[in-house]
Amino acid sequence: MALDFPFEAFLQRVEARLDPVDLAKIPAAEEGVTHAAVTLLLRPAGGAADGDATGDSAEILFIKRAERPGDPWSGHLAFPGGRAEKQDATLLDLAMREAAEEVGIDARHGGRLLGRLPTVRPLSTRIPSITVTPFVALAPQGAIPRLQPAEVEEAFWMPLAELRRTGRSAVARWETKDGTREFPAFPSPKGPIWGITERILSQFLALAE
Repeated sequence: MALDFPFEAFLQRVEARLDPVDLAKIPAAEEGVTHAAVTLLLRPAGGAADGDATGDSAEILFIKRAERPGDPWSGHLAFPGGRAEKQDATLLDLAMREAAEEVGIDARHGGRLLGRLPTVRPLSTRIPSITVTPFVALAPQGAIPRLQPAEVEEAFWMPLAELRRTGRSAVARWETKDGTREFPAFPSPKGPIWGITERILSQFLALAE
């Protein structure tokens, strides 16, 4: 894929700061713990040729999860991803399979794997115990999300420059039996980006500076 120099310089800087894609096996089963992986898919914006090496010419893909009874992340904004299944040999296999199933994009075919971010876990004890390993990749040129309606309501790209500009200036409210809790969030056209996705995004934006 031919990329303009500033965008390529941005990718190289991000790649150098990420942990390498080491084909780590999915961790051994732990009682009550589920393992999952997500993919942060990047692409150059339409005006990438006029961008600069700060990453202002980059966009990142988000999905809005379908509303599903019993799903604690129902309707939330997220990165493409999901839980491990028997056919997944590695965390990378898991991340790529889920992205291919949910949005029809597999970065191993015409894209570029850049690396991985540290694994995270939910901070709330009300959320099922799960580990989430984020991978970062350049999407294949011209990739258009093809959604799996049962799991994904919609998908949209957001400029990194916009996410940096607004920061965590929004608030997400979550109703619990103890009342309403508020969490910092990134604003987006489709609602607040919060929770584990906000933590992963914050980590990535800090690394990509």
